[in-house]
Amino acid sequence: MTWSVYDGPGSMKLRVLGCSGGEVPGHKLSCFFLDDSLLIDAGCVTSTLDLPAQKKIDNVLITHIHLDHTLALAMLADNLYGKSKASVRLWSTTEVIDGLKNFLFNNQIWPDFTQLTDDAQRVPVVKLCALPEREARNVGQYSVTAVAVTHVVPSVGYFIENKGQTLLHLGDTRSTDEVWSLAHNRPGLCAVVIESSFPDRLREVANASGHLTPQTLAQEIEKLGRNDVQILVSHLKPAFREEIIADLKKLKNPRVKVLRDGDIVHL
Repeated sequence: MTWSVYDGPGSMKLRVLGCSGGEVPGHKLSCFFLDDSLLIDAGCVTSTLDLPAQKKIDNVLITHIHLDHTLALAMLADNLYGKSKASVRLWSTTEVIDGLKNFLFNNQIWPDFTQLTDDAQRVPVVKLCALPEREARNVGQYSVTAVAVTHVVPSVGYFIENKGQTLLHLGDTRSTDEVWSLAHNRPGLCAVVIESSFPDRLREVANASGHLTPQTLAQEIEKLGRNDVQILVSHLKPAFREEIIADLKKLKNPRVKVLRDGDIVHL
């Protein structure tokens, strides 16, 4: 499906490779492609993009290290080994980067593709790049600002700006505050990608696991304090998807849109 939040000169295109909070047939793990240039998380990148498209990836923003957001990084590095003339840069805050190094590219669960080279691969396939918090940095053609959100492991939201437009992409989060205070007066903010993992009846489970329900999502939207920003909802658990959607409809907020795998959103 193709639809528009805003479609004009310089608009950004968000391609939803996967937006589910779990993996079963027909539901792919979190992975978004901005302007076919910047990857945001990598839960399903290798099962949705062919090899020529994978070879074009230069930069990946990682929200946190949980497998549903990082699983295909391992396969991406493996696919590109011996074919890359430049490293794919994996960006996040220091805590998240350390997690990737310690728990994924550690020569135990997977080869350390941040170090591995040979005659066929002169530079490491991937390079881990730390972003400061709350300070804009250039990542490819974008200005990116990382802001910590609240989850059971370190998790990051990103303000991603290009040509005067800004997308706020949140990783997994429960109730959080700092990112909303920054978003309230953010110029050019056109959309927020945010999760709603569980139905309202499982609010305690959601809180304990660091996630939102439709009701707690509504409370986060109130913190934003703006009526000009679209709310794009992701990370619905497949087992509860229809129930979550029913709860979201009760909010009667026309700015709230539920994302689906394969959506293309013109921001």
